[in-house]
Amino acid sequence: MERYTPFEEMDRMFEQMRARMWGLGESQSEPRRGTHIDLSERDGAFVLVADLPGFEKDEIDLSFRENVLTISANHEVTGDEFARSRQVSERVTLPKAVNEDDISASYRNGVLEVRLPVAEAEAETGSKIEISD
Repeated sequence: MERYTPFEEMDRMFEQMRARMWGLGESQSEPRRGTHIDLSERDGAFVLVADLPGFEKDEIDLSFRENVLTISANHEVTGDEFARSRQVSERVTLPKAVNEDDISASYRNGVLEVRLPVAEAEAETGSKIEISD
């Protein structure tokens, strides 16, 4: 039987702080402690793949706001003599605008895949005004 210690949670918190402070995890395919995330662009969409083994689909929350995809997951196991939980929280800023209405996600065998279609560039509005002599 594995025993929970508060030091594990503290180590995880300090690792996240170091990653944010030193800019680690900002690259699109930088592995992170506990969660591996890969972001690539193909066929006119960003495709994010995150390894989230041990979670059920209903334990994962996804949200998208102001070009930031937020992934959070919480899994708790309790028994007669123990309680243990695993939490993941990741934020990924996308480098281009996304068509929010067409975002889709799937979760199979511990792997979350999110497809975020890149928004079409808006046509320039307005018109050229000629200056007369």
